Amino acid sequence: MQATHELNGSKDTAVFEKRGTFPDSKIEKLGVLLLHGFTSAPASIQDILPKFEEMNIPYEMPILRGHNATPEALIGVKAQDWYDDALKALGTLCERVDRVVVIGFSMGGLVALNLCALAHPYHDKICACITWAAALGFVNKLAGFSKVIAFFSKYWKGQESFRDDECRKKNQNYKYFPTRAFVELYDYAAKSRMLVSDVKVPLCIIHSKRDQVVTYSTSRMLFKKAGSSYCEMHTLKRSGHELGQDCQAAAVFEITCDFIDRIRNGKSEK
Repeated sequence: MQATHELNGSKDTAVFEKRGTFPDSKIEKLGVLLLHGFTSAPASIQDILPKFEEMNIPYEMPILRGHNATPEALIGVKAQDWYDDALKALGTLCERVDRVVVIGFSMGGLVALNLCALAHPYHDKICACITWAAALGFVNKLAGFSKVIAFFSKYWKGQESFRDDECRKKNQNYKYFPTRAFVELYDYAAKSRMLVSDVKVPLCIIHSKRDQVVTYSTSRMLFKKAGSSYCEMHTLKRSGHELGQDCQAAAVFEITCDFIDRIRNGKSEK
């Protein structure tokens, strides 16, 4: 199914597609694990938190290793560190709730998909996943040469990720980052692409065609190849990469909260 639907009662629209069968079971105690992106601060995702509080949904929003500090904090950090930090937060959340929806932005989307695909003590607690422009591939043509570049350049300049000038003023991302840290992210993306068929939980994918950082086509691939029994994709047309802060953030929050509410109540209607 493919349709264009209105958001927030405005002229903002997103193309909506779905496949599979939506789960019909209700969840009494549902929580959310919210994961930020590469070089980003909590500010990149935290504006949705009041929505969770209104919905009375417990959440955890961990700071993944090397972030919310200085770019140098990323030196020596591995993808396994990001995964371990997220897994620890998931365990903490599982002490308070029965099931968890994992939400990941960009790099956090990779971690979210890995949490859903790989075996760990809390695997059965995850009931759904939402990705905001999961970093499964990169627009920058130099990304594929990052291992070579790392021998000559210790740092790499941050890439433009906003489309709206006013929204860009909120940006707290690192202005530069260690090149070898990006190599770690690039390799993690490649490994993550290999396991999307192992993601079995209901999946909601949100991406913008105007994303300057992560290739939109990789989310199309995720929609087609994920092993989820139910999968839906929402395509935005105005936002840049920073889905939680740019000009369509309100639409992203609406889609996200609607999906969570339907998961909680076992209702597939949109």
